[in-house]
Amino acid sequence: MMLTGQVFTIMSQTATDEQISMIVKAADQYLFDEKVGGYRLNTDFKELKTDLGRMFGFAYGSKENGAVFSHMAVMYAFALYKRGFVKEGYKALNQLYLQSSDFEHSRIYPGIPEYFNQNGRGLYSYLTGAASWYMPPVLTEMFGVKGKLGDLSLEPKLMAEQFDEKGKASITSFFAERTLRLEYENPGCLEIGDYEIEEIWINDVKYPFQQGEAIISRETIQMLNEDEEHILRVILA
Repeated sequence: MMLTGQVFTIMSQTATDEQISMIVKAADQYLFDEKVGGYRLNTDFKELKTDLGRMFGFAYGSKENGAVFSHMAVMYAFALYKRGFVKEGYKALNQLYLQSSDFEHSRIYPGIPEYFNQNGRGLYSYLTGAASWYMPPVLTEMFGVKGKLGDLSLEPKLMAEQFDEKGKASITSFFAERTLRLEYENPGCLEIGDYEIEEIWINDVKYPFQQGEAIISRETIQMLNEDEEHILRVILA
C-alpha cells in the first residue's frame, strides 16, 4: 500500500465518503506507526528495485521508501479535513507534532523534518514544503479561518482535546492587512459536531452575524487600527 494514491483520490473528490472510511481503516492498519511519527509512505516491498527510480533505491524506512514522509502525511491530513474527516485528519497532524517535539526520539531542532526514519529520528530539519502544507490545514481547516468573497468566514473544526483547561484555543493570523488574534471559547468542552458559533466579539464589542454562517465583513476589519493586534473572541455552544 502507498499513501500517495490515497491522498489524491481523497483530495480530488474521487473517493466517496464510504471509500474514504475504508482508506482510513487500511492506512491505520498497514501504514500507521506511532513509534516513528505516524503514517509511513508505503509498506515494505521486501526488495530493492533500482530500475524503478529513486524511491525503490533506498532501504525500507529511509526517505521515499517507507519513512514517515512529512510532506505526504500532511497532505493526507489536509485531504481528510477538506472532506470532513476531522478526527482522522487531526490524528495525522498531531502525530507529526508529537514526534517532532519529542527530542529524545526525534533528535531535531524545533520544526518539521523531511522525514522520520526507521528509528523515529527526524532528518533534514524544517522541510519548507511540509511546513507550508502543515500551515493551511491548521489555519483554514482546524481553526476555520477562511476568506469568502473578500470577507472573513469562521468555520472551526477543533477537537475537544485541543482546548486548554479553560476551554480556550487561539491562533494569530492576518486578514485584510490587520493582525487578528482569534480566541475560541468552548466552556462546555463540546466535541466537534456538537458545537456551533454562538457569539462573536471584536475587541469586546459584540458583532452581529447570521446564525449558521459566521462571516465578518471585510469593511468591518478594515476599520480596525492597522498598527494594533485585535482580539476576536468566538463563543462556541
